[in-house]
Amino acid sequence: MGDRRRFRPHRAGDGRALTTRLEALLAAQRALRSRFDDFQRALHRDDRPAIEVALVDFERHLRRWTETEEKALVPALMRADIPGRDARRELHLEYIQIRELTRYLMQEIAEGILPQNLVGFADNLDRRLHAHEKEMGQVYYPAAASILTDAEWLELEQARPEE
Repeated sequence: MGDRRRFRPHRAGDGRALTTRLEALLAAQRALRSRFDDFQRALHRDDRPAIEVALVDFERHLRRWTETEEKALVPALMRADIPGRDARRELHLEYIQIRELTRYLMQEIAEGILPQNLVGFADNLDRRLHAHEKEMGQVYYPAAASILTDAEWLELEQARPEE
């Protein structure tokens, strides 16, 4: 943990910093994906202790990151005024769907449902995450990278899940 490179918001003025900003956002997305993949692997192995640990870890980081994106990233996207997009509405709905599916999986695991009965829900969450990741990586992160304020960057950096 200690030697991980952190984004430095004071370097936002050059093109290299813009690339660093975009890469920091994409790294957060990869870290969340890695945690979800840990959960899926445990689910397919039917390893209940690993399922619980991986799902709790994923949910904790997902909630922290998406709540921070709603506070720091979405306002920047509203300033970007992406043609044909209502970033606030679209992302709010995506965040709700992803968090609720994750919460449902956690609830079912806590109630003792057999893991194999959750595969369909996990696959649904996987599809939603892939669609969300694609949209963020191709549309929203590139649009925000150049207009996030230093304060917004700092907030995102502090919430960013580590890879």
